[in-house]
Amino acid sequence: MRDLVCLHAGTSGPSTWDRFVPEFEAMGYRVHRPTLLGHGSAPRRRPYRLDDFRDQVLRELDGLDRVTFVGNSLGAFVASAVAVAEPDRVERLVLEELPIPPRDAQDSPPTVRPMPPLALLAAGWLTRRRCDPRLLRDVIADLRRPQPEWWAGLSTIRSPTMLLAGGPRSHLDQSRFDLLANLMPSATVATIEAGHRIHSHTPERWLATVRTFLAFKGA
Repeated sequence: MRDLVCLHAGTSGPSTWDRFVPEFEAMGYRVHRPTLLGHGSAPRRRPYRLDDFRDQVLRELDGLDRVTFVGNSLGAFVASAVAVAEPDRVERLVLEELPIPPRDAQDSPPTVRPMPPLALLAAGWLTRRRCDPRLLRDVIADLRRPQPEWWAGLSTIRSPTMLLAGGPRSHLDQSRFDLLANLMPSATVATIEAGHRIHSHTPERWLATVRTFLAFKGA
């Protein structure tokens, strides 16, 4: 069997992938659903940096050879960061609504629309049972910082990659996905106009799109 790692979004959790596990297993995948730092029973720490999420997942890959990733939002960024760090270990990537940080100080388009500090605190408080209330603020702050090493590493990701965009209902800048696809040797963009959490809002359309991409001979 091949290994498939599903990475959830910030303030979400592994259960967001529950409905898809039987489908993935029927395709011949062994499914792994780690809980990211600051969520559920996973360790909590301050500050929450993007590199820490990447390193956590790299540790959890110990013992696995080549891995396919499916990630949403924060989970999509973490999957891409793992692929930048160890591109030869990644077989395929499905990056749903990947938040794209600036390349440098001159790269002005924001990753996400600005949220007032009080709105961030309120969002953290409302999700406190699922994650550290301070996590969202840290993650968004880090995503708004230039990430030149991540950008430089995109060209090394030769694994087939699907960038899933949520269309105008999403809070992310949709024009950035084509920019990424042009830098990655084997990336394509598919749009499902369902907003930021496509797999939750339109699970059947999401699965139909992803199933074809993840299928491999002998499955």
